[in-house]
Amino acid sequence: MKLKPVHDKIIVKPISHKNDEVTESGIILPDTAAQGKLLEGEVIAAGNIIYSTSGDSIPIVVEKGDRILYGQHAQVQEYKLNGEDVVIMSQNEVLSILEDD
Repeated sequence: MKLKPVHDKIIVKPISHKNDEVTESGIILPDTAAQGKLLEGEVIAAGNIIYSTSGDSIPIVVEKGDRILYGQHAQVQEYKLNGEDVVIMSQNEVLSILEDD
C-alpha cells in the first residue's frame, strides 16, 4: 500500500537511535522520556501545495528523502504502513531539515 498525503501533510518514517538511559538504580528511561527532545525522521511522501487564507499558493518545503527534526510533542498521527510505523504530520511541525556539510 502507498499513502499520498494531501495539502501540507507529510509522511515520516521515524529514525530510532536507541538512546535509552539507565539510572543508577537500574530504571530504563526511554529516549522519549526527555522533555523537549527532538526526534529525527525521513520524509517518505509529501503533499504538493497548500493555500493561504487569501488564496495564494504556498509550496511545500520538504520533499521525499529529506531527513528532518521534529518535536517530541508535535501534533502527529501514528500509522502502520506495510508493517512499518510512520507518522503523518503537517509540514509546520518540521523544525529543521538535516543536510550534509
